[in-house]
Amino acid sequence: MASGVAGQRYDLVVFGATGFTGQFVVEEVARTAQQEKSHGKVPLSWAIAGRSKSKLQDVLTVAKKETGLSLEDVGLIQADVSDQKSLHEMAAKSNVVINCVGPYQLYGEPVVQACVENGANHVDISGEPVFMESMQLKYSKAAEQAGVHIVNACGYDSIPADMGIVHMMRNLKGDLNSVEMFVHTSGGGSRAAIHTGTMESAALAIANRSKVGAIRRELFPKPLPKPKYKAAKKRALYKNDKLGYWGVTFPSDAPVVYRTQRYRHDVLGERPIQFQQFIRMPSVVHGAMLILGMVYFALLSSFTWTRNLLFKYPDILTAGVFKRAGAKREELKNLKFTVTQVGHGWSEKLAEGSDQYTSPPDSSIIVKVKGPDPGYGATSIMMVSSAMTILREKNLCAEKGGVMTPGMAFSKTDLIDRLCDRGMSFTVEQQQ
Repeated sequence: MASGVAGQRYDLVVFGATGFTGQFVVEEVARTAQQEKSHGKVPLSWAIAGRSKSKLQDVLTVAKKETGLSLEDVGLIQADVSDQKSLHEMAAKSNVVINCVGPYQLYGEPVVQACVENGANHVDISGEPVFMESMQLKYSKAAEQAGVHIVNACGYDSIPADMGIVHMMRNLKGDLNSVEMFVHTSGGGSRAAIHTGTMESAALAIANRSKVGAIRRELFPKPLPKPKYKAAKKRALYKNDKLGYWGVTFPSDAPVVYRTQRYRHDVLGERPIQFQQFIRMPSVVHGAMLILGMVYFALLSSFTWTRNLLFKYPDILTAGVFKRAGAKREELKNLKFTVTQVGHGWSEKLAEGSDQYTSPPDSSIIVKVKGPDPGYGATSIMMVSSAMTILREKNLCAEKGGVMTPGMAFSKTDLIDRLCDRGMSFTVEQQQ
């Protein structure tokens, strides 16, 4: 295995490679490196990092089997989230750290700090608002001064939401006012168990949701202006007549989209977009059952003793929805996701000298984002493609650096094209 040359940085380092998600990410980096090589581009130098070198070697053994590629040049780095010195040494060897070690509320900050202090860019797949917004509050200025991009939510949370809106804005002739988003999974693995790491992150996000307000008030002391044409807030169970979809309110991507819209308004001086998110359901009955399940999970997550029981006995308390072993690969192969976004806005740009539309939105657009299983296959594609975008298009990423969302960092890059090259799709289905 490669050990690296003193003073040189690896292009990419996968931290937490021995975890469930980390294994998929390592395989995606291997495929991406091979694709880059076949296209005659500069070869990728990369490494994997974790606590045990023997377990890291096991990860490469599995990756070789799954990808059919020789991975003899992949570096091995010992790093432990509880050992800050090892994190600094890892970051000093990295151009971009792909951080797979969650829950990020528990383990994310030392990695971010090490990256900022050692000039390494960083991507993660956090969907935890307290972590993401506190990192922006604490480290964004330092990251900008260091010239590094720290980009959260580079997985299923929240690339389809944030970059779907970017794609919509690129294709709408006028301005966008509001977006409704419906998420849906299908295929033979749609009932595959979810790894407990995802469950723990969600539970901690619920448990700490009361902290978000104070962080956000410090991060954004001035409220956004009230929209002149406010989109009606939908009920918990709602039917979109344009699509014919029933949906259950599930605002998991809303904090990320909100931060993007704050950036558009506060920094770029652009109109912020209103956003509402739903899980698509086949019927009212299915929607009601999901709401009951969500209430049950929220109650378990809200109290320390019930949360500890949930973490100790996830299989039992979630009836097998979450399992320590996660899903089997065979269960994931036919699983796919579809994100459908319906945007409402204006067919023409504002006249020069005007700052407000004088008539309600008169135009609509539908964008669909599709990909393989969202938890691991698509998330690894999105995470690695985000890292590659920083690596290859650093000059097009927003500002000089900072702690950012995908929609902030990547709006002027070719990330969407990169994702499509790796098996996802972004399409405009309808525009009126």
